[in-house]
Amino acid sequence: MAISLNIFSLIVVPLVYAVGVVFALVAISQERSSQGAVAWTVALVAMPFISVPLFIVFGGWRFSGYVKKFRIQLAKAPINSDLLPATLQLTKTDLGAMQVIEKLARFPFTRGNEVDLLVDAEETYGALFRSIDQSAQSILMQFYIINDDEVGSKFAQHLISAAKRGVEIRLLYDEIGCNSTPAVYFDRLRKAGILVSPFGSATRMGKRFQINFRNHRKISVFDAQTAFAGGLNIGDEYLGKSKRHQRWRDTHLRFTGPTVKAAQFSFLEDWHWATGEQLNLDWSVPTIQDDERTALFLATGPADKNDTFKLFVVQAINAARESIWIATPYFVPDEEVLTALQLAVMRGIEVRLLVPETSDHWLVGLAVHAWIDRALTNGAMVNQYQPGFMHQKVMLIDDQFSSVGSGNMDNRSFCLNFEATLIVVDKEFGQQIKTMLERDFELSAPMSTGHLAARPLLFRLMVNLARLASPLL
Repeated sequence: MAISLNIFSLIVVPLVYAVGVVFALVAISQERSSQGAVAWTVALVAMPFISVPLFIVFGGWRFSGYVKKFRIQLAKAPINSDLLPATLQLTKTDLGAMQVIEKLARFPFTRGNEVDLLVDAEETYGALFRSIDQSAQSILMQFYIINDDEVGSKFAQHLISAAKRGVEIRLLYDEIGCNSTPAVYFDRLRKAGILVSPFGSATRMGKRFQINFRNHRKISVFDAQTAFAGGLNIGDEYLGKSKRHQRWRDTHLRFTGPTVKAAQFSFLEDWHWATGEQLNLDWSVPTIQDDERTALFLATGPADKNDTFKLFVVQAINAARESIWIATPYFVPDEEVLTALQLAVMRGIEVRLLVPETSDHWLVGLAVHAWIDRALTNGAMVNQYQPGFMHQKVMLIDDQFSSVGSGNMDNRSFCLNFEATLIVVDKEFGQQIKTMLERDFELSAPMSTGHLAARPLLFRLMVNLARLASPLL
């Protein structure tokens, strides 16, 4: 026994600490945020026995293979820059902000888009299933989570019926998000002639234990003419049938017009990464109506050269002149985003945040308290949604610049997840978003500055520990 202890202390312990130092150097060189690099470095050096296994699973390797594989496909998806509106009825400063977002998206803002706001699961699933039933040629769909439950069964039935009509269907899912979905569910779809594939963020990179990168997008494209994007996956919980959350509040969008082509291209990229298949899709642009909405589809992820989603959020905040309303289930930003919000308050801009009172992830829920406390101290107004869990990801700037998508206000969406967001620049649609959020604020309770100081010492300690882990969440 003494010999075994000596071997452990003389060989194993130094080896683990050495591996911790090596991984810390990897974190410093590869982490996309300084906060993440510092968090990993401290953890790996101070607690290597715990942190080394975690780094193997959650560490920050870059998603470079996705980029190298097929960026040349952009040439196959001609989104004509002539679709840009002659006038956007915005100031030159605002137009400049939009041009920055175009560079982030790789596609322009286009006019001629119809956008329908879908509030909660009943409206979203109804519209989604109708589009499946009405499709004549092709269906492209991807979700982070597809559950084998009542909603998942109906989803499968609609897809199988479409396949029997001869519709060509491709379905992409994230294997981390669908880890509890039995293989027999997807096998049933394959037997019906539906092309189904996991995204393969871990296995395709040769790192089977690396589950840090996830495809969090929720995109559907029907006959290359109609698309959906937003916050809803496929599952009973979105209908309020969760044991933990009796009510689930979420938002999705249905849209038609030129912007559909950008959503289609995003799916093409993901599908090609997952399967290697080169898709021959319809890139024709429908007739544009000048009075329809200006919109842009923003696909972001760890394959981007920069943290595109975070840059979009900061740019939108900085462009605000009157108001910033943000609804997010996970408010765990970084210093850049929090500073941008603080500066907005100092410019006299109304900053309102809507977060859920209860979270579906306990550690993230603790970290949210720390960041909310800082936002309140900086002058933002924060409300907690009361009826149930709020999962929507919505931003409204100056009542006319709005975004709805899958991206959260956290490090995972900023740096690690593949996300999809539809941005709409339109006063009428902005008013629809504002009316929706006003109803949500009415069902919420305001938080006061210093709310954290009134909580028990142990709770505050746990919150501060969770805040330190924010870059890793």
